[in-house]
Amino acid sequence: MASSVQCPPHNQVFINFRGEELRKAFVSHLERALIIDGINVFIDENATSGEDITTLFDRIEESKVALAIFSSQYTESKWCLDELEKIKQCVDSGKLVAIPIFYKVKTDDVKNLKGLFGDRFWELAKSYQGQKIDKWRDALAAVPRKFGITLTETSKESESIAQIVGQVRNVLSGISTYQEREMISIDDPGEAASDSVALPLFGIETRLKQLQERLNSDVARTRTIGIVGMPGIGKTTLTEMLYEKCQVKFLRKAFLPDVRDLCKSGMMDGSILTRELLRDEEDVIQGVPYMPPESLKALLLRKKSLVILDNVSHRKQIEVLLGKRDWIKEGSFIIITTSDRSVIEGKVDDIYEVLRLSGRDSLQCFNHFAFTDGNPVGNFMNLSKEFADYAKGNPLALKMLGRELKGKGETQWRETLRKLAQSPNKMIQSVLQISYDELSANQKDVFLDVACFFRSRDEYYVRCLVESGDTERIDAVSEIKDLASKFLINISGGRVEMHDLLYTFGKELGSQGSRRLLNHKGFVDALRKAAGAAGSVRGIFLDMSELKKEFPLDRCAFNKMRNLRYLKFYSSRCHRECEADCKLNLPDGLEFPLDEIRYLHWLKFPLKNLPDFNPKNLTDLNLPYSEIEEVWDGVKDTPKLKWVDLSYSTKLCNLSGLLNAESLQRLNLEGCTSLQELPKDMKRMKSLIFLNMRGCTSLRVLPRMNLISVKTLILTNCSSLQKFRVISDNLEILHLDGTAIDQLPRNMVKLQRLIVLNLKDCKMLGAVPECLGKLIALQELVLSGCSMLKTFPIPIENMKCLQILLLDGTAITDMPKILQFNSLQVEDPCELRRGMNGLSSLRRLCLSDNAMISNLQIDISQLYHLKWLDLKLCENLTSIPLLPPNLEMLDAHGCEKLKTVASPMALLKLMEQVHSKFIFTNCNNLEQAAKNSITSYAQRKSQLDAGRCYIEGNVSEALLITSFPGSEVPSWFSHRTIGPTLKLKFPPHWCDNRLSTIALCAVVTFPETQDEIKRFSIECTCEFKNEIGTCIRFSCILGGGWLEPRKIDSDHVFIGYTSCSQITNHVEEHHKCVPTEASIEFQVRDGAGEIVNCGLSLVYEEPNHVVIEGNRIGTSFKKRFVGCREYGELC
Repeated sequence: MASSVQCPPHNQVFINFRGEELRKAFVSHLERALIIDGINVFIDENATSGEDITTLFDRIEESKVALAIFSSQYTESKWCLDELEKIKQCVDSGKLVAIPIFYKVKTDDVKNLKGLFGDRFWELAKSYQGQKIDKWRDALAAVPRKFGITLTETSKESESIAQIVGQVRNVLSGISTYQEREMISIDDPGEAASDSVALPLFGIETRLKQLQERLNSDVARTRTIGIVGMPGIGKTTLTEMLYEKCQVKFLRKAFLPDVRDLCKSGMMDGSILTRELLRDEEDVIQGVPYMPPESLKALLLRKKSLVILDNVSHRKQIEVLLGKRDWIKEGSFIIITTSDRSVIEGKVDDIYEVLRLSGRDSLQCFNHFAFTDGNPVGNFMNLSKEFADYAKGNPLALKMLGRELKGKGETQWRETLRKLAQSPNKMIQSVLQISYDELSANQKDVFLDVACFFRSRDEYYVRCLVESGDTERIDAVSEIKDLASKFLINISGGRVEMHDLLYTFGKELGSQGSRRLLNHKGFVDALRKAAGAAGSVRGIFLDMSELKKEFPLDRCAFNKMRNLRYLKFYSSRCHRECEADCKLNLPDGLEFPLDEIRYLHWLKFPLKNLPDFNPKNLTDLNLPYSEIEEVWDGVKDTPKLKWVDLSYSTKLCNLSGLLNAESLQRLNLEGCTSLQELPKDMKRMKSLIFLNMRGCTSLRVLPRMNLISVKTLILTNCSSLQKFRVISDNLEILHLDGTAIDQLPRNMVKLQRLIVLNLKDCKMLGAVPECLGKLIALQELVLSGCSMLKTFPIPIENMKCLQILLLDGTAITDMPKILQFNSLQVEDPCELRRGMNGLSSLRRLCLSDNAMISNLQIDISQLYHLKWLDLKLCENLTSIPLLPPNLEMLDAHGCEKLKTVASPMALLKLMEQVHSKFIFTNCNNLEQAAKNSITSYAQRKSQLDAGRCYIEGNVSEALLITSFPGSEVPSWFSHRTIGPTLKLKFPPHWCDNRLSTIALCAVVTFPETQDEIKRFSIECTCEFKNEIGTCIRFSCILGGGWLEPRKIDSDHVFIGYTSCSQITNHVEEHHKCVPTEASIEFQVRDGAGEIVNCGLSLVYEEPNHVVIEGNRIGTSFKKRFVGCREYGELC
């Protein structure tokens, strides 16, 4: 029952004892046994701290049972005797049951104060007055008269503990029965206690329902279900509740608690389950030992059975208890709970994993145990959330933490929270220790390695570093998989994660001794130890920022550490590793006889190469910002080496040492500015997937080779690289940006898997080959800043998968062709829709900063999927044709010669919400007709949205933002005013169910002298009031939409739309009066500017048309649907 979430709010058992030796041995074993049995225990962990004893008295009063453990040292302690006195008072008042335990002392010596026990009592009594001594004597005489348990020198501790637990359980069971009877008699004779007095179950009802549904899915046959989950998650509680609900359906039933301990006790055999099933059949049970197997089988097959095997730890236990299962009658239920999924795999029909409690249930569970009324106040509300977050939905942890903190002050809560980050609660630790103790030696090492070094890292990476088996073999031993099956780690999103409870438990356990060194002091101590002790060191992670001064490392420092696997010297304070001050020096060089080393990470390694050693086990080599000129002397066999990072090793000029790294998968050479070439024999690296040479400014050429596995090649800013060679036919990502190449090779056509091609700022590139159009997988092509590129000869139609095409800063004179042949006509929108839907996948097209383009292709409207069109600073662009229907962003900022815009500006699409921004800032030559087209489009967009709201019965959020030069609010805005604030009074019934959208407008003037505006937005705050003073207030963003700096030359108009849902919902849901007046305030945010004019219009819908307030011309939607189901033209 260690995982129960249905536990009493207070401690059930108080243990009264004396002596540190007793605490660490017998008492700790007893405590663990009680916890496992689901019994709450309180032990004073601060007996010597001077804590007010009244706190302990409170714990005694909260308890149901007191265990007084009398030992030879007991009477040395005033605290023990005071506690015993309090225990006697509670026993006399009927509030407590005391069970004396005579631990290697005679009963008579305790009662009559004789022997060593008595001598120590009288020695203590010399310091106190007669009344106190009399009370102690009375308690020592009274409590031992109770029926107790005696342990002698020859007693078996495990048997005695089992006896104590059994007696405690019987006492608690009797108390529960008595309390239940009392509740029944008080409430209503014959009826169970009401739900109001039942303890909360915190989400377990949902789990129980899910489990019952699985069991009842096929009642005609036997269902065997495994229940799994991490320690303390509530498996036992769930099975107990399931047993209570299901047992009435079965004439034979058996609940075997804690099968693991039953197995350890040596009392488990195949007959124990049979005896339990037949327990109520007295006429049969006596003859069972003498029955032939076939007769017993026939007997059992007569009736269906409910069998629960709780806390199973090994597959053999299932086999012993259930045998061949040929004795189980169809329709029976078999439930097996375990903390190890692998135990039941292949032995059950279904597996149910008990998941963590939700955040809400976790908080309620913790508060239930931490507060008398279950409700925190003040600062305790946030503190409770922090403790609930720490427990991560583990009911046992929530219960124990809540009980520990109950009644304590805020300071103690905060101190406990601080300590939990370093070490778990002692009782929680004792439960986790059980699971840890059952691990094999290798599994323990891996668990502690993950906790100390590799939490939240990639699963494959961790497996390669920590496991004992061959990670490439499917059938190899995998400690990571074993630990995941035991719920000591979990694999989430391909990463090895660990519950915070297990993490703090494992890290504390792993840092004990000298096997895993995580700080400077432990490292220095290890260096001073004898060879035997230092030889046990498994891992060293040293944060060099902790070193107060230069630390010279002896040449032979690692000679004793023959078993060292993980070595990492790093700096946590350095924002950029290149700035780290390396205080670890090697004045006499370094010997490195570390044949077991797997992980070597040394920031700013100071030598020219690594010392001579056998890297047969080396898996990850990480030497950023080092002084190395070569990795090591000569070529070494590195059969397990998979990851190498030599980034910013500016003196590195020779890579030949890695030529035998046939398992190498990732090689990072970023910033290796002295590296001029790659060795030709790199072709042996058949496993290499990722090669990064960003910033290798001396690299001039790539060798002729085929690295068959390379998928990502980064040559960014290799400024001396003039010629590119295809070194892998399987490339998926290729970065050539910032290189000096002047052309691409024709065999680029081989790159049929290429997804990303980045040629940004290739200033010498004069043309792109047409073969790029044959790269069927290409999705992103970046040619930004290729200032010598004058043409783009590939029709977009041919590049079926292309989603991003960036041509900003190029010298192309015409926009790329959309179609290879003749354009489609756009007269019939429905026909157009059918023709262009599959034309291109292009989502983003950037043509900005181009002084040559004067017009766009007229068939740009056929790019059906285009969402982003960037035309910024196209100085000679004069007109924009009809735009595609799904466009979300058009940025034409700084198109100084732009005069005309198509009317309509873009195709309008019904039945789909498209949020859009159309920016025309600094387009100072826009003709009035173009501005009318822009505002008309904005108006139509609003009307279309109103129609969609009417049809679909919902209201959209802000739908469209547009801006252009101008100093007046468009005339179709019915409410206009000077300044940033608009005051309105509404007529009756203005806010009915026809109201759809609010159209908003602001005119902003910008100062003549201004810095570039990095971000710009206009916030509109709307406040609506009704006759009784109730206020509805909300805000929306009206303008802006750009992120990069820009200047605005003149006054500009900003138009946008927002939803009316805040108003209509408030009125409908709260039955409030309709607002009668409003205040609309516009304010410039994140930039310079002043609101000079503003305006507002209300958009309504009617059954057959939509109306914008102030513009009573409606348009029939019904007629439009007859003509075309997809597009609507509003006039």
